[in-house]
Amino acid sequence: MSKPTKPAGILSGTKVIVGDNDLRSFLKDKGFGEESGKRHEVSLIEAVYLVENEKMDVTDGKKILEFDDLLKAGNKAEKDFYSKYTVYSDLRGRGLLVRTGLKFGADFRVYDRGSNVKSSHSKYLIYVVPEEYTCSLPDMAGKMRMSQTVNKAMIYAVVDEEGDITYYQIDRVRM
Repeated sequence: MSKPTKPAGILSGTKVIVGDNDLRSFLKDKGFGEESGKRHEVSLIEAVYLVENEKMDVTDGKKILEFDDLLKAGNKAEKDFYSKYTVYSDLRGRGLLVRTGLKFGADFRVYDRGSNVKSSHSKYLIYVVPEEYTCSLPDMAGKMRMSQTVNKAMIYAVVDEEGDITYYQIDRVRM
């Protein structure tokens, strides 16, 4: 196995397990992943971002996985992974804290800059959709109700074929 040049995590399914104390501390401080006993686990999408930004290496136990290797693993594990990664990377690049939104039926929940997951609430629910996406009004209304129930703004992140993202905030108007 080639030697990692940075602290490394080990790919285990759709998670990356991190044991290195310095890397764990960095990840915790920057809002990546979750503590799990004496180790830290980051999602595959977080690992791809960290590898692309040269913050960590990821191995499969035999070799260091490159950015493209991790993207392939993500695409195999999750539908529209690359589009979701594009949005995740854009939001993180803007200094926002991004976490999974699965328990709310969304792709991501997003916190303001400088927020801490433990001491603040997310402000947005992000739904990543392709440019050709269509939905019914009842589907959109259901997402809107969920967003409003948990006091978050609902945003569609529309990703076109070139990977450009347009964000649309959807809100209800009362008259």
